[in-house]
Amino acid sequence: MPVRFLLLLFACWSWPLAAQNNAAEQSAVSDDSELCLKLFQKTVMAFQELNRKLPPNTMVPHNSPLVPLLGLQPDDCSQPGTMALIEKALGQHSGRVALLLPFTKMPKAVGQELLRSVHSWMQSKGLNPGRLIIWRDTEGNREKLERQLAQVVWQHGASIIIGGLFQNEAPFLTQWADRLRIPAIILNRKPEGIVSKYTFYMGPDYKLLASGLTRYALSRNMKRIAIMSPQFSHDEALVAAFRAQAQHLQIQITGPLIYNPADYASIDGILRKLFHIDDEARNQELLDLVNKSKEAAEELGVPFDPKTLVLPPVIDVDAILIADHFKNVRHLSKVLAFYGVKRLPLLGIPKWRAYELIDPPDENLVGSVFVDYLGSYKQLPYGIQAPTVDKEYFAEGPAAGSVDLRLVVHHALFSALQALAGPRSPRFAIYKKLETSAGPRESFLSGPQIFRSDHSANWPTFLFGVGAGSISILQTWNPLTGPARTSSTRP
Repeated sequence: MPVRFLLLLFACWSWPLAAQNNAAEQSAVSDDSELCLKLFQKTVMAFQELNRKLPPNTMVPHNSPLVPLLGLQPDDCSQPGTMALIEKALGQHSGRVALLLPFTKMPKAVGQELLRSVHSWMQSKGLNPGRLIIWRDTEGNREKLERQLAQVVWQHGASIIIGGLFQNEAPFLTQWADRLRIPAIILNRKPEGIVSKYTFYMGPDYKLLASGLTRYALSRNMKRIAIMSPQFSHDEALVAAFRAQAQHLQIQITGPLIYNPADYASIDGILRKLFHIDDEARNQELLDLVNKSKEAAEELGVPFDPKTLVLPPVIDVDAILIADHFKNVRHLSKVLAFYGVKRLPLLGIPKWRAYELIDPPDENLVGSVFVDYLGSYKQLPYGIQAPTVDKEYFAEGPAAGSVDLRLVVHHALFSALQALAGPRSPRFAIYKKLETSAGPRESFLSGPQIFRSDHSANWPTFLFGVGAGSISILQTWNPLTGPARTSSTRP
């Protein structure tokens, strides 16, 4: 709702014509006062608190609509004009996007490549990055993030905030965005339970990735799946999503079975238990194997070595989900083969994706599948380029991490600039444009909307199949967003 209209509406409420009903007048003023008090308690106080985070001697433009908020008190909500003053402060903005990123914590080359990539893409679209973007380095520090946030809001009137790349920054920025009623795009996955119409999440959604795996499992009639996961994993949310979806599909889940990747005994113990190698019920089977092996050793005239005896595995699962990175996956594949578990379907996560997974080829990995939110490195949007290995599905060396960062930042920036284009909206209403922003019509990101109805990113899901020395895309899902949300035009 335009600010001028809000001021006119407030004037009509505060000074009704004499012919208006006095009861209606009192009701309107009362409603406005109550809303004013709510805004003060949550948002005005947040602006006041953020102002105190400014570095010493920081100059705030004297004509900033935020300045009058500093002197407000709760009792002022009973005074004419206070609601209009607050709405003016929350509605005005500069039309600029603030990018709060931990550059200091990145490899220097990665940060420089990100800057070059963004500038090059914006200039190719006729946009001026110097005029539209406010760059800030948070150093991966929450206190520094607060100071930078205070500056871009109080000094520069940022319209949309992009940040929260690190796990320690994401929830912090989410809370500030909600309290300030400033739309923010968090460069992280959406957490459970946090809902705010002002916050959007650009990180790939673990639920979508898990859905890709469970759909595949269902199509292959996999009814029993074991989950293996390393200690100190950062993929608990993906594993939890997979378990929940699998159980909903009546797939029996074993685990997660937790192991220490650096301790062979830990892995050995997990696998021996999973495949019932040491079960007491198999004691007679083991005794028979010992006697048979002793007889064979006598016939051959060689010493009998009990350490070489391993009962054949009892495989009562249809697949194993290994929530680990490619190096450990290759090691686990060899251990599985040692125990006689060969060509059992393995399911994987994006951390599997590295050329070393298939080089040299591992026969026991052939037929495995893993999910990712990125398809071909030769079909990247926003002009992003990446050196590749083995055609198009592997980025060379450390380029993969750089590509992921650039892709997420570019996609967030694209949605922010799209929301700021066209007729100007009050800052507190920009979130509505973010809810309906459409993806770029290029590469795998083309889709109806960038964000789903719960404000998580509408990334596609790719299912990759592992072959003998190569991988290929088996299936792709690009889920549709839900119905558009409706809400008040007021902050």
